[in-house]
Amino acid sequence: MKQNSILLAFLLLISTLTFAQKIKFRKIPAELLQETVHKIDSQADASILYEYCRIYYTYDNGWFNLHTYVHKRIKIYNQEGMGWGDFAIPYHSEGIFAKFKAYTYNLENNKVVETKLENDSYFSEEFNKIYMRRKFAMPNLAPGSIIDIEYELSEPSTISLRPFYLQHEIPVDYIEYEVETPEYYTFNKSMKGLPLPVTRKSDSKTGVITNTGGSQSNNTNYTIYIDIYQANNVPALKDEPFVPTMDNYRSSVNYELSFIQGSSGKVTNYSSTWDHIADRYMTGENFGKQLDQRLNDLSAVVDKANSLPLEERTNFLYYYVRNNYNWNGNNGEYCEKGLKKLIDEKSGNVADINFLLINLLRKAGINANPIVISTRSNGFLNISFPSYTQVNYVFAAIKTATGYTFLDATSKYLDAGFLPERALNLDSIIITDDRKGTKISIENPNKGSVQNTVLSELTEDLTIKGQIRTIYTNYDAAVARSDYKEAEKEGGYVKQMHESYPSLEIISYSETGADSLQPKMVENVEFVLEGQVDEVGDMLYINPMMIWQDKTNPFKSEKREFPVFYTSTGMEKHMISIKIPEGYQVETLPKSVRLALPEGMGSFAYSVASAGNNITLQYQYNKVADIISPTAYEALRNFVAMKIDKQAEKIVLKKN
Repeated sequence: MKQNSILLAFLLLISTLTFAQKIKFRKIPAELLQETVHKIDSQADASILYEYCRIYYTYDNGWFNLHTYVHKRIKIYNQEGMGWGDFAIPYHSEGIFAKFKAYTYNLENNKVVETKLENDSYFSEEFNKIYMRRKFAMPNLAPGSIIDIEYELSEPSTISLRPFYLQHEIPVDYIEYEVETPEYYTFNKSMKGLPLPVTRKSDSKTGVITNTGGSQSNNTNYTIYIDIYQANNVPALKDEPFVPTMDNYRSSVNYELSFIQGSSGKVTNYSSTWDHIADRYMTGENFGKQLDQRLNDLSAVVDKANSLPLEERTNFLYYYVRNNYNWNGNNGEYCEKGLKKLIDEKSGNVADINFLLINLLRKAGINANPIVISTRSNGFLNISFPSYTQVNYVFAAIKTATGYTFLDATSKYLDAGFLPERALNLDSIIITDDRKGTKISIENPNKGSVQNTVLSELTEDLTIKGQIRTIYTNYDAAVARSDYKEAEKEGGYVKQMHESYPSLEIISYSETGADSLQPKMVENVEFVLEGQVDEVGDMLYINPMMIWQDKTNPFKSEKREFPVFYTSTGMEKHMISIKIPEGYQVETLPKSVRLALPEGMGSFAYSVASAGNNITLQYQYNKVADIISPTAYEALRNFVAMKIDKQAEKIVLKKN
């Protein structure tokens, strides 16, 4: 899906344009309160009746301050929509609410009743080092209510404006975004998301800067550029599974400061190109200057690495950093503490830890560089529009003969060469010492396998008992280790298994590889399982997939406009043997089947056979592609449905 084609489809540029008239705050027509369902989307739990946002700048004391005015009106239709009465408004920690009013409206005895949000009903909390959030819940809210909110913020100017979303999880009747920028500021402007019939109008007006100094004051005129974006009857964006974040496809308007050109003509670049951004990174105290540290305290580690063959040094240093330093959970492409403090405290953010790894690799003769990305939850990195604010994560990359090896030492159970889910995104920028920023596509390195071997027998009381041997490899081994270790902290892995499968009684459990650096973990379980056999007359109906049966197709929608993203690829394999009791014979077995997705994206094989009093099931699912395009969605949905249907088929035994 090409961003440029989306952008062209997204915009309908109309030169002569009539916009909807602004509605008045606190003027609520009674007929809106009488509505019980949305006029277009009858399934909607709530809707945005109206939203208007105006961004503008004012000049004060040698600087432009940023102002945001918002008027938003929301209708609640049912109990499920009540969550739309909870708000968290982000703002700069130095920002001031010049205006803030919020009301709930209800219809009582055919009269419109207004309930004000009182001053003691909202509070602010720190969101991160820069931003706060004003949080509140609307009073007297019920199905049928209308919320009306108006506020105005004054904040310091920042490199980017907050993204303005034209689309939400509920339908939007009318939405308008107006941005006024001074001629001195040049922005990169982009629109992201699925195409919508958005109209755009551009205009301008004159602003005045009054300069006072000495005995005289003088005025300087400047141009204010105005962009207006407007949309009507925007459909709700429904949540879908296997999407990094729905914000990738939510229609939005984004402004990022490219450069400032003062009245003297001097230009200050911010994000005009990725090379400009790379230059700012590499000259920064908490980025470039952290990549060339002496690390005298770790000289013994460096000496040990240099004593190893070159091909062993990467793994040695990766595991040293991973096992000895703890990620504090904070993302960011800049170091929070710096390497000296990290070495002392053994804890830091993602940049602290991965910059330490890059330093050590370089001292061991390995050419490692930082790669900056946007995390999955933060959305795709739009390479066409260079941006500081899109970036929020960094890890290491080593150039190889065939591409790159990626290293992220923040995950305790992840082996070298794999990436945590948060770091999997489509594109990235590698930052090199020559202050260049170059695009690199991230090929998902996460591959693994899960193989179950089950030896079991059906007892006379219709329970199944036996042994399970599960082998996890590579990425799946890392996931299994993480699950095991985290469960042990919360009361035990066996206890958690029983909670997940209440009909499963675990007689004994053992594992090997949970603490190993080897790419394999093995579990051995002795079990008794109930609830997998139904007796009807002289017939027994057995579920041969037992606890591994998939029962629900996650792909509910008939159509999908965006890709399916998997965290990893690999193989899932089950070989299940069931010994049947004396006095029974096989009546019917599920038929064998082989299924395949188009273009080799995946396959599924299933067979059941009997020999004597033993029944053997063989199941193999190969997930080859980590991204499935929308054009293949129907095939994927049908593939998963057939796989689930096949797993649900029973083995039928008849009493002799």
